Amino acid sequence: MSKRERQSTPRFVAKMGVVATLIFATGYAFVSRYHFGIDSQEVKCIGDYSLFLVDRHDKDLQRGNIYAFSAQGVEPYFDEGTQMVKILRGLPGDHVRITESGDVFVNDELVGEGLILAEEVGANPADFAGETILEEGSYWFMGETPYSFDSRYWGTVSEEQIIGQARPII
Repeated sequence: MSKRERQSTPRFVAKMGVVATLIFATGYAFVSRYHFGIDSQEVKCIGDYSLFLVDRHDKDLQRGNIYAFSAQGVEPYFDEGTQMVKILRGLPGDHVRITESGDVFVNDELVGEGLILAEEVGANPADFAGETILEEGSYWFMGETPYSFDSRYWGTVSEEQIIGQARPII
């Protein structure tokens, strides 16, 4: 017999069972909290990112952070329920103003420029001009580019639509 004794089959099986259980539990804990969001669009609206890690347990909404939400009222451009990822620009109580030239202000701070997609949605940029105070449970989301199809075109996102914070990966 060598210095190292061969362990019995039942003991080996028990150890492997413990290891497999730990691997399964870790994987289950990860997928119950996180999922990946993929932006397959050619023109990106948040940096040059295509992959986001979405934390379904992080719904502590803070201006300037990126969140995933389930889209509503965006047909025929996207299917209902499509997961979108945008930057939170406006919170309940904020004053949102869109000028006829397409500048977007939240509490008098410029947060976006242009309504490049207005004609694609069958409207004139001036049709989106106006101002509002965001109601309780309503949030204003935008991308970083004028090519982002966001709250400028379809309005607010309700708290119930928000999936969780999204962190760009690649």
